[in-house]
Amino acid sequence: MKKLIIMLIAFSLLIALTGCGGSKTGTTPSNPIPQEQVRVVRIESEPSGASVNIDDNYSGETPLSIKLKIGKHNFAFYKDGYVWHSMDNVEIKEDTKEIKVTLRKFDEANLIRTTTSDLGKSLLNLPSKLIFVSNDTIYVSDENGKETEKVAALNDDSDIRSIYSISFEGTSPDSKWLILNLSPRDYTSQFLYALNIETLKLINVAEDDWEGGFESSFEMGDDKLIYGFQGVNAPLGRLTCLDLNTGKVSYLLDSSKNEEEKAFYYAISPDKKYIVFAGGNVEVFPDNRTGLYLKNLETGELKLLVKPSNLNQNLGEDYISSVEFVNGGKEILYVRTINTQNSTYNPTTEYYIVDFEGNSKEITPEEASKLTEDTRGTLETKLKKLLNKNLYINAVLDKCKKIVFTNSENVEKLYICNEDLSNIVFTGITNPNFMHFSLDSCKFTCEVPSPIQTSASPTSTWYLIDATTNKKIILSELLKMKIDDAIYIEK
Repeated sequence: MKKLIIMLIAFSLLIALTGCGGSKTGTTPSNPIPQEQVRVVRIESEPSGASVNIDDNYSGETPLSIKLKIGKHNFAFYKDGYVWHSMDNVEIKEDTKEIKVTLRKFDEANLIRTTTSDLGKSLLNLPSKLIFVSNDTIYVSDENGKETEKVAALNDDSDIRSIYSISFEGTSPDSKWLILNLSPRDYTSQFLYALNIETLKLINVAEDDWEGGFESSFEMGDDKLIYGFQGVNAPLGRLTCLDLNTGKVSYLLDSSKNEEEKAFYYAISPDKKYIVFAGGNVEVFPDNRTGLYLKNLETGELKLLVKPSNLNQNLGEDYISSVEFVNGGKEILYVRTINTQNSTYNPTTEYYIVDFEGNSKEITPEEASKLTEDTRGTLETKLKKLLNKNLYINAVLDKCKKIVFTNSENVEKLYICNEDLSNIVFTGITNPNFMHFSLDSCKFTCEVPSPIQTSASPTSTWYLIDATTNKKIILSELLKMKIDDAIYIEK
């Protein structure tokens, strides 16, 4: 009888529960957790086969369908032979189904024929490229310097308006990529671009504030651009590595994830496994709280190798002012600069070696020079003794074994000599300003400001100089155009 009563009670409870839950399924919670909404968006281009970067990450080639979060995204399209096309802050809504773009092709209207003189041929007849800027427009010559192609006119239908200046920051080790800095006239921001010299692909890498500047290098490889933005007297808060071929982005340092990852100076190990940097949780330079850190780029492990001095600011300054891997990347050479109340105008410089475990020892300046194989510093010292003048070596051209240097007298002059310091020749150029050198080339460009600055005359003259023959040519006369910046890349 007890068993029958229990069964009846259980059956009644089952019916009651079923009645309460009749309007719900058994798998739906009463308070579901909201999930991030995404939409499948079809991305197409005319022509198809264009590479697509979404939010600085390579996403594939058109046409493609991809899941995107609802919200704003940045798109960039590039294809060989076509102008780079970017779309910023595109809003993906619930009803967004597709994005279509039409790419603009380079055509004959973008070709400018140049008349090359005999002197020009003697400088441009090697397989090479001359890249230059004229009136906010970037041009690239063919390999013989006989015609130039307009890469981008950044003052018309580009995504960047009213460009004030375009300057060249450097090239990749294989001379495939040229890094450019673009500054608009309103002084609100600046842009970092990469130009593929072979395909003429122009990539918008980054944008940041006007006050400060971009740091860029190719220490991770020929196609891997390392870049970061450093404010005035401020550390790098993020150091990014961008694969220029695939669009893949990784972060070597990121203070948004770890506040210690701020750097004033940094170096990459020869095996690309480590980054060492002078910095830490600091905001301005110099700072007595600057320490020396080592980060394993494979595991993300961060290690403090040298502690900050923690010197009282009222007593002076004691900070790490440079870092470098030595001894095949097994140790690190760092420099401490010390200013005390009694040595404000005569700081003390100390050199140290530290291993990956933090074992540090002081060394002499002579030992430090040998470790870094400072060939330029050695040659500079010898030249100063030989000429009895204060001077600066601008470049050592290994291909032709030439040295390019300037004196530091009242009137600065540009000289070229052999690597053994013989045959010192004055180029005829005084007060040079910017110079651009490329790897494995004996030719370089040099800017000389005009002595009289007027609105009716150009503010400077750009030369192309052959260090082997000491011949030079004025580029504006060769190309029949105003030249704002120029660089010669030998193939």
